[in-house]
Amino acid sequence: MLLCRAPALRSVASMRNAAFRCIASSLPSKLNVSQQRNLSISNIFSPEKSVASPNFTNRWAMIAPAFLTHLCIGAPYAWSAMSGPLTRGSGFVCSAADDWTMTSATAPMSILFAFHGMSAALAGKWQMKVGTRATISAAALSFGGGFLLSAVGVATHNIGLVYLGYGVLGGIGLGLSYTPPIQTLIEWFPEKKGLASGLTIMGFGSGALLFAPAAGVLLDKFTRLPTYLGTAVDTVTENGRLYTEIGGKMMEVVYA
Repeated sequence: MLLCRAPALRSVASMRNAAFRCIASSLPSKLNVSQQRNLSISNIFSPEKSVASPNFTNRWAMIAPAFLTHLCIGAPYAWSAMSGPLTRGSGFVCSAADDWTMTSATAPMSILFAFHGMSAALAGKWQMKVGTRATISAAALSFGGGFLLSAVGVATHNIGLVYLGYGVLGGIGLGLSYTPPIQTLIEWFPEKKGLASGLTIMGFGSGALLFAPAAGVLLDKFTRLPTYLGTAVDTVTENGRLYTEIGGKMMEVVYA
């Protein structure tokens, strides 16, 4: 509490009121309290908030988040496990007339790594300005949102959404999140820069070891196999597609 002088007053009551005014004038306003608590979004993601507490000295604990971040963004290396099934979305056992070609199905990975390089190069100064926390948060929104948008593209059979989501947004998220973990771990290990960068990038290269088997498990779980109709089936061809009558309706079929 701040000290202040009270004016010369004639009565005890007036002296008490003056003391109350003195105490009230020394209290901080609501605006100052909120500013001191640093609850605004800009303060939460400020570069200063990314600095560890002076009491934190276990630098080896920083290896885990750096490695895991790169492990997550290494998921695109498992795209080859999904590109094949994407060419059989309608045909299942073999490609149907309206299925994507292998060239179209493998293009998202090429687009992703192209935007990975461009975003990492163009956003370098911005990353240094806003700090690690804001950069990784923006990368997570872009990378995760891109995967969700590409899932909508696969569900609706819209290759453009897959290119935009997995390729463009996923590539931007990958580019934004690639450098900060490496730089941060190097700052924790200034005398072991090679070890720090190697442990981080090891996670990126290990992405296929985790996500390729995971993609296979999910595909086996959620793929619906076609119904075998037999060898003697009457079919008609229309616009390059084979149809047969099943339950009074014309259904597209494929030979396998």
